Amino acid sequence: MNVLLISSKYMPEYSGSGYRAHNLYRRVTSGNPDIKVNVISGSETENTCSDYEYDGFKVRRISCKPFPSPGKVFLRALKISMNFHSEYAATMEYIRTLPRPDLIHIFGKNYVTAAAMNYARVNGIPAIIELCNEMDTPMQYIPRLNRIEASTTLPARYHFICISERLKGTCVRSGIPEQNLWCRPNPIDESRFKIVSSTEKIFLRKKLSKFGENDIVISYIAKFIPRKNHKFLVEVLKCLPSEYKLFLGGPIVDSGPLAERDSSVFTDLGGMISEHGLDSRVHVEKGFIGNIQECYQMSDIYGFPPISEGLGTPLLESVACGLPVVANKIEGITDVWIQDGENGYVSELRPELFAERIIRASGFSKDALRIQSEKILKIAGTSVIDMQYIELIKMMCK
Repeated sequence: MNVLLISSKYMPEYSGSGYRAHNLYRRVTSGNPDIKVNVISGSETENTCSDYEYDGFKVRRISCKPFPSPGKVFLRALKISMNFHSEYAATMEYIRTLPRPDLIHIFGKNYVTAAAMNYARVNGIPAIIELCNEMDTPMQYIPRLNRIEASTTLPARYHFICISERLKGTCVRSGIPEQNLWCRPNPIDESRFKIVSSTEKIFLRKKLSKFGENDIVISYIAKFIPRKNHKFLVEVLKCLPSEYKLFLGGPIVDSGPLAERDSSVFTDLGGMISEHGLDSRVHVEKGFIGNIQECYQMSDIYGFPPISEGLGTPLLESVACGLPVVANKIEGITDVWIQDGENGYVSELRPELFAERIIRASGFSKDALRIQSEKILKIAGTSVIDMQYIELIKMMCK
């Protein structure tokens, strides 16, 4: 079976969905040598096309916008149309050089994924479409001026994968039949995301942070962008006793059209920490966190304050590592996975209330948290989710 994996972004560029797509097929192909994979990726930070290898996978990056920053002035629509056409044509041309795929598997949305969807439709190839972020429509975006060369019409055979009940509702409202939907959490690798001993926890804490074994450490790992809302946890820390500490980690987009915005998010965060005299209580780690499970395992509580989220995989991963989660209440997302008093709390984004929930969560027993870890892995462990993927891939390739 030849699978063409299309991702809106892919490593080494930071991409949560690309990272999950890669790990999925790394696991699936290791146990199923009859599944062959080619990878095509778009990009936010690069604007060149390139062939490279990542962790044993050959990747073709397609990013060739003649107007990488179309601006907000006259002719913007024309520039966007030209950007779309450039990447659409490059994607279609490259796919034609590959062996005919039995299945196209799409993660995310951009011009490259839209082209792949059209290739599947025109050539009668089944498609699996992963919805990875909050959105108003499950359909790919086609600029109005490009709707002659491309269409939002789905292939004859398709299956959507939704990472939340909210996204499933979006699909249903858009007319997608429920038999074409699979609503599932992002898979958790149980070989990595698990509870460690107290001795290992303290070792990891000393290795990764400046905090001590008697501190109560709140962690949050996310890209430094506005909607991830890192600053809120600094406001929360001000409301907590001095033994509570905060570990913030994640990458910064340092190139592309959003680089200036995201750099200012990080700079402003550092200024805020210093202004409130919290430098000794906050550890900030800049860059991609490859050992994210160790960040959970060295912590006591996971704080989750994003303004919006498609699912929030760290919710599940941290619970698997034995952490209670205190999260912003996002209907259909966090309130599905976090049950008050069992594996954490959901809260409004009010610092005093969030702090009160963190204090309550710090009192959860180890036995209770171990039960919650086992519970989440039975639902979302890779051994469970991967088998369902393999069955779906084989069904779509028939």
